[in-house]
Amino acid sequence: MKLGYPALPPGIAKLYIGSFSRGSAGAQAITGVGFSPKAVIFLASDPDIATEAFSQGFDKQDQRACAYKGGSVATVYQSTARSIVIQVDASNIIRGYITSMDADGFTVTWDLAGSATAYVVFLAMR
Repeated sequence: MKLGYPALPPGIAKLYIGSFSRGSAGAQAITGVGFSPKAVIFLASDPDIATEAFSQGFDKQDQRACAYKGGSVATVYQSTARSIVIQVDASNIIRGYITSMDADGFTVTWDLAGSATAYVVFLAMR
């Protein structure tokens, strides 16, 4: 019995792992990927480990979703409007989603209430 996936012909699949951070509203171009992604998986956290805020999401520009835990609350929330959500507490939250897939990466648009920073690791795929 053979386990795993069959090998893909060269040039079919591309992957890129990267990271970035954001603490303000507006558009952020993520470049250096080397291709225009079809989909991106995000893992994000707040820089203060004591807040226990984290997010895991998926975005393919026209469809997105994430699950996130905000602050010291034990509840895990979900969003289909954003692919990254870091909620430090009820007054401090940063949320982002992909607004364009570009030739060398993608653009994330952020909204911010109060003060929050997202530290993000991503897997871009084509």
